[in-house]
Amino acid sequence: MTRWLALTAIGLVGAVIFCGCQENTIEGCESDWDCDPPLICVDGVCRQPHDGGIDAGDDAGSGDDGGNSGDDGGDVGSDPGGDPGGDPGGDPGGDTGGDEPAPWIINPGVGVGPVTVSSSMTDFTTLAQVQGVLGETGRLANNTKYTYVFKDDTLSVTGIDVNGNQLFDGPDHIISIAVAEGLNAQTSEGIRVGSTQAQVRAAARFSSPDRAAVIPPYGEFLGGKFDSYFGLGFYVGYDSTDVCSTIIISRQYPQPPDGRINPAQGSLTFGGNTIQCGDGYQTGSRQDVHRNILGLPNWRYYFEAEVNTQYGTQDVELYDDSYRILGMEFIGGHDEVFIYNVDRLVAVSIYPFYYGETAAGHGVGSTKAEWEAELGAPINQLYDPNYGTLFIYQPSVDYKFAIMYTHDGVSSDDVATLLVLNYQEAP
Repeated sequence: MTRWLALTAIGLVGAVIFCGCQENTIEGCESDWDCDPPLICVDGVCRQPHDGGIDAGDDAGSGDDGGNSGDDGGDVGSDPGGDPGGDPGGDPGGDTGGDEPAPWIINPGVGVGPVTVSSSMTDFTTLAQVQGVLGETGRLANNTKYTYVFKDDTLSVTGIDVNGNQLFDGPDHIISIAVAEGLNAQTSEGIRVGSTQAQVRAAARFSSPDRAAVIPPYGEFLGGKFDSYFGLGFYVGYDSTDVCSTIIISRQYPQPPDGRINPAQGSLTFGGNTIQCGDGYQTGSRQDVHRNILGLPNWRYYFEAEVNTQYGTQDVELYDDSYRILGMEFIGGHDEVFIYNVDRLVAVSIYPFYYGETAAGHGVGSTKAEWEAELGAPINQLYDPNYGTLFIYQPSVDYKFAIMYTHDGVSSDDVATLLVLNYQEAP
């Protein structure tokens, strides 16, 4: 593989990727997974889906309370969205001069007021639909590429690039919605920005977060202290006094991002299920392995890369299954034999919110000193002007492992923000 493949694992996190999705018209599909997005399986045939997002001007969302799919191309730090399915009862974003309107409902896994998140690649909400239902264009948030803010900066949405133009525009899917101070919005239990952590956890469904931790910054995501509920699609950020400063909504996920990382084996293990990296053709897990564990990705991309094969250097088509909120990108060979997809995994990139660790207890957020106590000194380091310095380690004969640290890893106290399993060097 070229070094570009591994750097693409980084680029995907910033949505620097083109979508070369192919038209799949074969008959005999059994599920949506047998079809290339955006097609879905209808009566055994891959067809164009009906738009499952909210209609501009409708007060209600898609009606899906949390499916199995998601996104990439955006940032988890400043987005949520969802519709409780009812009329919000007025504009919650400002002072109307009379009685305060009823608050918008924050519905985990669904949305905020009339704004919903995409629940899958085929049941989605677009930026254009959000602009229509809110009645305003919004604007790109400062220093971001895939986050739009609305309602006097009290509501923001983050998206994933589905049309490959590397811009956040009308067709792109919304993967998260974020509520900030000033928006009149709350959950059915009354949890809102300004609630304390104790008040949040006093609500029965929020009593036990999947993870409670300080998450390091990465890209547009500013990091900070979060309670994360991946199964609910609900994330609460706190300030230094444990008061809620932001609430984020995403789709619901069947599995939190807590799998065991094995750099020497190039694998992730969730319970009894192992996701294995390989050469993308004869070795490596089939695509349905990680999809059966995590659900459908937020989006799937295709791109070409140059690889070393037994027949010499060749250009091959690769896929990327992007799980932006979970902090994972799965990159593998895109191969078809007759009507069957033979898509085997090559590499996995890992970034926040992922919190699984190695057997030694290291993961995203561990320091350079901690990682090198486990892996030894790097065998190489590369600098990419768009993303920073990547340190390459050799934990076993068969697998390389790459790490990106804060501040380009100049200090042993810098922390890991990106990990790449089965990193591939240039031929």
